[in-house]
Amino acid sequence: LLIVTNAKTKMTEEEDNFTRELTEFNNEYGLTSNRDLLIKKKVKTEINDLENEATLLKNEMESMEHENIQLNALQLQKNELKQNLFTLQKKVIREAERMTKALEAEKVHVTGKPQADPECLRLKKELENYKDDDWESICETLRTEIEILEMVCHFCYKSKV
Repeated sequence: LLIVTNAKTKMTEEEDNFTRELTEFNNEYGLTSNRDLLIKKKVKTEINDLENEATLLKNEMESMEHENIQLNALQLQKNELKQNLFTLQKKVIREAERMTKALEAEKVHVTGKPQADPECLRLKKELENYKDDDWESICETLRTEIEILEMVCHFCYKSKV
């Protein structure tokens, strides 16, 4: 038991000596102070990096808010344009229906005109008369009339000269 106690005491003394010598060595060569400075610099750099990242995130959030406002404005404009288009379509359809009715009424009027118009009836009757006539005899009559007119014109021309 005494041996164990002496060994523990000796071990504790050696640990204390080692720690003291190590501390003196570190202090003598400034190793601890440099380490503290290094740790402080790393911490400072890390803090700056985190602050920069926070600034970037803040800017990104502001940008997203701005884009969201623009998107909402565009959505409102789109809805307004849809409504205008719908109104315009209704107007065009009503105008097309009105025009169709007017054209149908005009068609009925025009379709009935040949049966009621006196000039159309006269021309129709004249056409039917020509259908009954012999076209060759009509052609011959017209040739004869042309020859007579040519002679009259020729005679008139000579008498003036």
